[in-house]
Amino acid sequence: MLKHSLALFMAGCALGTTNSFAGDAEQSFIDQYHLDAQIHQIPGDQMLSDERLSDMFQAQSRRMTICRGDFIPDGYVITGTTVNFDCGSWQHSDNAYILTVAPKDGSRFNTCAGYHSRVYDGFVIIANIYNPACNFGSGNSVNGSTQVYADKYRSRFTVCANSPIPSNYTLGRHHFSISCRVGSSMSNNAYEITRN
Repeated sequence: MLKHSLALFMAGCALGTTNSFAGDAEQSFIDQYHLDAQIHQIPGDQMLSDERLSDMFQAQSRRMTICRGDFIPDGYVITGTTVNFDCGSWQHSDNAYILTVAPKDGSRFNTCAGYHSRVYDGFVIIANIYNPACNFGSGNSVNGSTQVYADKYRSRFTVCANSPIPSNYTLGRHHFSISCRVGSSMSNNAYEITRN
C-alpha cells in the first residue's frame, strides 16, 4: 500500500539512496497511489495528479493540503480543514482538507470527521470531540474524533459506535461511554473490541 511506499522512501532517504533508486521509489509511490485509487474505484477527476504526487514524494510530505472530494492516500488522516483558492467550490468554507501521516506508535491524535472506515484503516475511534481545526457543519459541536492505532496500543479497546473495527478485532459488549457522543440513543454508544 501507499504507506509502505512512504516507509520505503523514508528509509531510503535515511540511508542516502542514489538518484536512480529515488526515481524508482518515486514511480513506485505514484503507481501505488493509482493502484489504491483503482481498488477503491475512485473517479479520475477526484485523484491527485502525478505532478502533485511527485511534489509530495520529493518533499517527504508528512503534511499536505488537498481539495475536498479528492482521493485521500492510504496512511494519511484528516487533521484539519481550510480554504484553498485552487479548489473550485465556494459553497463551503471548508473546501480543502489538511492531511497528516497517521502515527503508528500507539499515540492518540485528533482528527476531523469524515471517511472514517477507509482513511483510518487500522485505527479506532476512542472519543468524539470538538476539534477547532475542523470546520465541519454549522453549529455542530462534535466535528472530530480522537483516534489510536489499534495494533500498537493494547489488546482491548472501548471504542465509539461510529468507529471502524480492524479486521483482526472482534466486537464485544455494547455499553455507555461519556467519551462517545454519537447516535440518537445515548444508552449504548460504545462497545468493546478485542484483538483476535
